[in-house]
Amino acid sequence: MARICVDACFLIGLYDNDDWYHSLAVQQFDLLFGDKSPRHILIAPWPILYECCGTRQAKNSKRTSILCEYWDYLERYGQLVRIDDQPYREMQLAEHMEESLRPLSLVDRVLRAMILDRKSLFDYFLTYNTGDFVDACQIRGIPLLNDKSTAESYGI
Repeated sequence: MARICVDACFLIGLYDNDDWYHSLAVQQFDLLFGDKSPRHILIAPWPILYECCGTRQAKNSKRTSILCEYWDYLERYGQLVRIDDQPYREMQLAEHMEESLRPLSLVDRVLRAMILDRKSLFDYFLTYNTGDFVDACQIRGIPLLNDKSTAESYGI
């Protein structure tokens, strides 16, 4: 059983039928976390939750309902872990305000800090924004799942 950290684009794809990645996100969810899967653990950092549960999602009761169904399913089987961003956010906020070399959102900076953390918070990282995270994943040896790969290609 692997711990798979997910980016907001994956969660948004799950609940938004109009999202470009909707079909893929549903397929990957079933493969990684569904009834016939090995029941991997979905790791959701708090910044991702802020990003995917924003105003757009909150104003659409259907999207909220769909996300709640996925969340309830994961919690029922003990497959959901939320990671607190507190140890990462202050330093990343300071870097965000000072650094103009790499235009990354604060959420992406916090995620990168979690990826680079030596504590091994998760085993895989799932995103459709590969370019923002590929180098950090390579440095830490964390396999990256994206829109061009499947879990089977990593043997999980």
